[in-house]
Amino acid sequence: MKINYESDSSKNMYQVGNVIRTSDEGLYLIADNPEGEIFAVDLHTNLVYGAYKTMNDLFNDIEDEDNVLVHAEINVF
Repeated sequence: MKINYESDSSKNMYQVGNVIRTSDEGLYLIADNPEGEIFAVDLHTNLVYGAYKTMNDLFNDIEDEDNVLVHAEINVF
């Protein structure tokens, strides 16, 4: 997997489908499932964190003032 990105900050960065870059250069995709549970997928290690019942639960667990919204292009070879 190749990830190209440029950073952008946004108040609404914690939404399903968004990619978040953390202060330690981690990249996390916010995803959900048909049951409405929310997950954070680590794009470096492929580990899945969750399930969170609400976006607020995920936000409280991973929010950091240094996190930024990333416009990502993910190419799978």
